[in-house]
Amino acid sequence: MLRLALRYAVKPRLLGEPDLLRLRAEVDAVARLAPDAPRNVERRATRVGGLAAEAHAPVGFAGSRVLLYLHGGAFVAGSPRTHRGISGRLARGVGATTITPDYRLAPEHPFPAALEDALGVYEALLESGVAPGAIGLVGDSAGGNLVFALMLDLKRRGLPQPAAAVALSPFVDLTGSGESMSGNKALDPFLEPEGLPALVAAYAPGRDPRDPLVSPLYGDLAGLPPCFVQCGGDEILRDDSVRMNAALLAAGVDATLEIWPQMPHVWQAFARFLPEGRSAIARIVAFLDARLAAGEGGLSADAA
Repeated sequence: MLRLALRYAVKPRLLGEPDLLRLRAEVDAVARLAPDAPRNVERRATRVGGLAAEAHAPVGFAGSRVLLYLHGGAFVAGSPRTHRGISGRLARGVGATTITPDYRLAPEHPFPAALEDALGVYEALLESGVAPGAIGLVGDSAGGNLVFALMLDLKRRGLPQPAAAVALSPFVDLTGSGESMSGNKALDPFLEPEGLPALVAAYAPGRDPRDPLVSPLYGDLAGLPPCFVQCGGDEILRDDSVRMNAALLAAGVDATLEIWPQMPHVWQAFARFLPEGRSAIARIVAFLDARLAAGEGGLSADAA
């Protein structure tokens, strides 16, 4: 039923030259009309590094683990509101505060605005006393791109890496050269390859799409922390994940890839009613829980 809904209600809107601002409004409207509020999770509005954000934590949580969640939305849509379900479930499962920033979106704010915002939030966490070993990076789709781009930027700047990173169906090759772009075109119930050029043009106008901070697949990945990638077997972006995992392994990174048969793009976001979504999140939780330290001090008011 989910695949049918995506194929006939969402996918046609991504054909050709999609109306990006209308797409953004529709994504936000869905989140408003069908809110996802996981049980036993507290949510509050905050500011981190000068950026508006939402913080999710288990009820009564007083620990010091922090997840920085970078939401998807093709760089042009999405917000903390649209990703409350997955942010809250990860916070509850890992035992952490999940920070989901409202980073700037294209086309009004093209590259590198989103990456600069992600970096600013990460630096604010460090400055507030959160230990790098207690931080996990998580992102889906475009947010998965930002997870890897942020780690490459941290490496370039000589800043400490987080303890671990998770990417869900990451869009890491903006050249669109993966074989699954054509091979899975008919199978993918959600994404449409013909609509991607407009999204890329909005996000990185005039940029070389092989710039590692635009397409992290082409970056020097050596020295990155353990990485966990999940994708659906029918996605047009499947080979972004496959090739990224191979590149991580070739660079000596501890990397794991899971390909889930017949799952649509970022199916984890539908965990409220999709058993496979809950199972996938459980796998992510286990990965992060095994790698995040207790930390040396929690998220203080200085980060706000």
